[in-house]
Amino acid sequence: MRKVFEFTVKNHKVKIVNSWSRGAKLYIDGECRDHDSTFFANGKIALLSANLGEFGILEVFPLSGLISVEMDVFLINNNDKQHVFSSHKRLSLKEQRLTS
Repeated sequence: MRKVFEFTVKNHKVKIVNSWSRGAKLYIDGECRDHDSTFFANGKIALLSANLGEFGILEVFPLSGLISVEMDVFLINNNDKQHVFSSHKRLSLKEQRLTS
């Protein structure tokens, strides 16, 4: 089963592709920046990450369910951790504005 998540962070197009046979891949502006083939994820450890330069580090926390995978994505700059995407819960308006 293949699942694709697409969103924009600080004018960068982010795409996460997850499949059971090939694992997860993180694309930034069309370029594959990281991949992981862990079969189960608990959402507590970032399995994918990419440096976005002056904006910080993008970290992806997959969460495996019985039949689905959800993603939480954070942008980390110095000691500031901003929630920029979630496939399973709604972000606040403040969090949504910070991704622009």
